Amino acid sequence: MGTARTSSSRQQITTAPSPADHTRIPYTSASKRKRNADEKASVASTSAKRNRRNGGDHPAIPTDPKDVIDLTSDSPVASPQKRTSSAKMKQSPGEGIPERRARVFRRKPPQTFLQRLNRATTQRMFVLGHIVTGADDIPEMSFDIAGTTGNIYKTVIGKEPTCTCPDARKGNQCKHICYVLVNVLKAPQHLQYQLAFLSMELREIYEGSFLSREQTKVDDDNGGNRKAVEGDCPICFMEFEPDREEIVWCRAACGNNIHKTCFQQWAVLQKSQGVRCVFCRSPWEADTSDVNLEQLRAQGQTTAEGYINVASQLGLSGQRDYSTYHPFWVSQQLYPYGSRRRRR
Repeated sequence: MGTARTSSSRQQITTAPSPADHTRIPYTSASKRKRNADEKASVASTSAKRNRRNGGDHPAIPTDPKDVIDLTSDSPVASPQKRTSSAKMKQSPGEGIPERRARVFRRKPPQTFLQRLNRATTQRMFVLGHIVTGADDIPEMSFDIAGTTGNIYKTVIGKEPTCTCPDARKGNQCKHICYVLVNVLKAPQHLQYQLAFLSMELREIYEGSFLSREQTKVDDDNGGNRKAVEGDCPICFMEFEPDREEIVWCRAACGNNIHKTCFQQWAVLQKSQGVRCVFCRSPWEADTSDVNLEQLRAQGQTTAEGYINVASQLGLSGQRDYSTYHPFWVSQQLYPYGSRRRRR
């Protein structure tokens, strides 16, 4: 019996697995998953410790406002809705928004302006009347001008200058606009060739012109280069009687006096050549300061284009001066049906 127990215990000892035998047992899929999970947990804990060492206890704030969900309205990062509302407030009027020019600013005068400027400074025109509106805020200056042919045009100097003449209706800066800016308003040179103005520029033009300094009209009889009203009229050779008849005088040059009725007859005879002074033969400068515009319109003639023509009332020939125009354009105006072509 003792021998049997010994052999049995030996059997148990020999059959029991040794520690070395544990390493030889292959890993199952469950053991692999467990090992991978342990490794990931170890890496996560290591990175968390590193972040605490570098950043302290302050949480990281996302840089993109879209990633912020503010449930308490205490977040220092503004939400997109608040940023949109502030942008709308900046666009509201009266917040110092810079004014935009309606047309592109011209850095130098173009050739088209120089051509029309030449006509405006060499051809005769008359300002028959003017009206200023908005002088305290944004001035707008309107002028009734008789052009070289005697047609009456309305020229307005505002944020975008306009004129009722055919050239301006095509979108051009016409000679009438140039005439007003250069000769009448004496605008600064860099503004004379602009197609649009800012409010501050209009105020600058207005304040620098005669319109802002305009006062009660002074009697012209005591000013200028007019000579004393004495002697005889050079046309009828009758003595002047200022108390009983109207008398005109040469404003352009010599200053001599003429009976108004006599001069009107003289102007009719000189209409085709252009009215000149009886004495010095200078082109006659009409007095438009006392012109009744409505009466002048009633006396004028309506052209085929619909304009009121007052050439005869102002002593103009009514003929256009083509000396400064392009020859091709002149031929199109004078011979619209090609009558200059040679007949075969």
